[in-house]
Amino acid sequence: MPFTARKIADMFYPQQVLPKASIPALVKEVLLYSQTDLEKIRAIWIWICHHIEYDVKGYHSKDLKGKTPEEALMTGKAVCSGYSGLFCEMCSIAGIKCTAIGGYSKGYNYEIGKTFKGDPDHDWNAVYLEGKWHLLDTTWGAGHVNENCSKFTFKYVEFYFFTHPTLFINNHFPMDENWQLISPRISIKAFENMVFRTGEFFNIGLTYIHPDVQVVNTVNGRAIINMGGNSPTLFMYNLDGRKDCALINLTTYGMKLEVLPPKVGEYKLKIYAKLLNTDEKMYSFICAYMIKCNEVDDSFKMPKAVHNPLGPSWYTEIKGIIEPSHPEPLIYCSDGQCSIKFFLDKELSFTSKLTCDELDIPDDVMRNHVFKTQKDNSVEFKIQLPSSGLYVFTIFSKEKSSRSSTFSHLCEYLISCTNEDVHLATFPKVYTSWTEECELFEPLSGILPPNTVVAFKFKIPHVKKVQVYGKEGCPLTLSSDGYWEGTCNTLDAKNLNIGVSEKISDTKYTFALQYDVASK
Repeated sequence: MPFTARKIADMFYPQQVLPKASIPALVKEVLLYSQTDLEKIRAIWIWICHHIEYDVKGYHSKDLKGKTPEEALMTGKAVCSGYSGLFCEMCSIAGIKCTAIGGYSKGYNYEIGKTFKGDPDHDWNAVYLEGKWHLLDTTWGAGHVNENCSKFTFKYVEFYFFTHPTLFINNHFPMDENWQLISPRISIKAFENMVFRTGEFFNIGLTYIHPDVQVVNTVNGRAIINMGGNSPTLFMYNLDGRKDCALINLTTYGMKLEVLPPKVGEYKLKIYAKLLNTDEKMYSFICAYMIKCNEVDDSFKMPKAVHNPLGPSWYTEIKGIIEPSHPEPLIYCSDGQCSIKFFLDKELSFTSKLTCDELDIPDDVMRNHVFKTQKDNSVEFKIQLPSSGLYVFTIFSKEKSSRSSTFSHLCEYLISCTNEDVHLATFPKVYTSWTEECELFEPLSGILPPNTVVAFKFKIPHVKKVQVYGKEGCPLTLSSDGYWEGTCNTLDAKNLNIGVSEKISDTKYTFALQYDVASK
């Protein structure tokens, strides 16, 4: 049946109903526009999830825990037994077959590695509709508490309404195993070993997670977590409160998380996520693991400047760079040289930064180890490393039409070079006359040998004259295929400057590049 405006209004009506003096009076008004049993169940669920607050004081007090349905309605507060009791009472008045189920749960204050024994710690419900039982949890549908259960936040979670039993069992284990509603049934031990996922994991559309056990042992000092879903999603993590021990690489609607604990031991890993297209500013807690590290990878030290997520992804495509030459976030270059290229889907300007924790090189010098070429609908970053090491290469961008001088973080790579013989020079220094569409072919090194005739080749459009300034001026000639070419001797010169002029008759040149000449 199509959703008319009236029907949609009726669906939202229950949450607008104010509390009444009695449960029968409340049910009568909540079900005013409900016709089928499903609509009645749904209306009762919606009302409770939007009007009953979790009683954090009651949770910590035995005297306040066991509220009756009437008390839950009068105070507007309840613990899980109050939620399930009120739901059962309202369903009974509505003529719906309903039961309360007690069991063990993995809630927001669940401790990874906990074993369950003794009395149940949670209550939820099942309703009978169209010949079968359906599971739901109004407590968790209403919102969540913080880790020490001192504050409740209303945040509606649709996932816990008529949840499929194979998903519900992830964090609800009934004392009566018949209420698992799955075949074959699982043991309490299997329940304890399942990875802990909150309702938000499913609520934001995530469907896959690996490993699917809660305790993960590192291999060669690393633990890999993969997950995926149905929509573009962003992720964060903390490892015992630290946020500098893992690398995030976004995949199609998911991510790969590589955890590198800083030392041997046990760690609690918490993962958070949020949908890209949402008004939510906060990331939601979605799952947790226990990471057991038996050895540390001493060959890899996490850079201080690393910024997750790493590498190109659907997220950088949205920002305007596509078809990366290096789709993986880690680049290995044995000779100390690499070239990173993107095609552009937007009109962007770029800047970049190269850092290495192992080197004490000033930023202005390190900046010249990167040379950017931007032309047509592409951008290329050539990199020459000063020595072996692990580098962080960060690309920043802004739209050309923007009046702001601020460049935003766009993409980040790790560049690894283990060849200790690598000691590459900087590129030539760039001045304002070296504009977009200019291309450098030779020489690439910014430091030239002394007393040597050096060949030059550039593509510099929109200029009429190009000259190399050393001890003497050396004009370059424009070839038929558009290259400025020529030679110049470095004899007795400290540096060579590349000057350009936009007019044939102009005797003044502005500098585009500068090369240093090595001492004898």
